[in-house]
Amino acid sequence: MPAIKGNTVVVLEQNAVLRLGVEALLESWGCQVVSGDNIDDIIATTKADNLRPTVLLLPPTDGQETGDQLAIRFETELGYPLPWIGITGDSSLLQRWKAGAFSGILLEMPCSPETLRAALLKALRQKR
Repeated sequence: MPAIKGNTVVVLEQNAVLRLGVEALLESWGCQVVSGDNIDDIIATTKADNLRPTVLLLPPTDGQETGDQLAIRFETELGYPLPWIGITGDSSLLQRWKAGAFSGILLEMPCSPETLRAALLKALRQKR
């Protein structure tokens, strides 16, 4: 079973309070976190710091792109595929995910730390 400790996790989240909470949780598990509210800035930081993320926490949609499209942008920029996890309170997104409209792992809000941890372990096992 893969370990969570030592992984580099990207967190793309518009809400600063949520982002900081997830960041603190991941760091308490021993992860290095690259976070922000802008995909281009996160990619630039990742490249500038020579980081190699292992999993992405992305919005299932940011209003313009789906989580799959955001993950593909990371893959294109970094040169390797990354599994992604999304968290949403939108029941229509959950239904579309269950119907196969998205890949990745989609979690329903509210999401407990244990649920997020299980999803991270699953994502690390599948590594697209």
